[in-house]
Amino acid sequence: MRARGGDAHAYKQLLTGFAPVIRRMVAARVGRWGGQHYVEDITQDTLLAIHLKLHTYDADMPLLAWVNAVARHKLIDHLRRIKGATVSLDEEGMPELVDGANPEAPGIALDLRKLLGMLKPPAGEIIYALRVEGASVRELAAAHGLSESNIKVIVHRGLQKLSQLARAG
Repeated sequence: MRARGGDAHAYKQLLTGFAPVIRRMVAARVGRWGGQHYVEDITQDTLLAIHLKLHTYDADMPLLAWVNAVARHKLIDHLRRIKGATVSLDEEGMPELVDGANPEAPGIALDLRKLLGMLKPPAGEIIYALRVEGASVRELAAAHGLSESNIKVIVHRGLQKLSQLARAG
């Protein structure tokens, strides 16, 4: 909180202290698909995001969990930038590359877009941004001029409707 308040020494300690932690988190995750040469790029992207988004950190939440979420989003962003890479989340919510040779992957993405398009706007867009792109509820609330509670209600109702549509289809 001192770093966020403008204390330059605390800010330097924050970034210097988290750099090796982030590097280890990223290295453990990219090791699954042999992307060790991307560790430093993703670490630097994460540190930059922390610098730019530190004002969004909720002091009531554990700082390490917030940093972990930022690192996870930066890793997902990086994986998506790799030409032809498709990103999936495993059971622990960890990003991993999906086999690009999977002939069903484009069809699945198209089916998802089609289902989301059946929802009342902006529900499909919000669910896609939240669940696929990794946007936060706070970011979506600001982007759509809604409260965070409204975003959560839209997502909840939209997912219920998607469930009904999937069962019917």
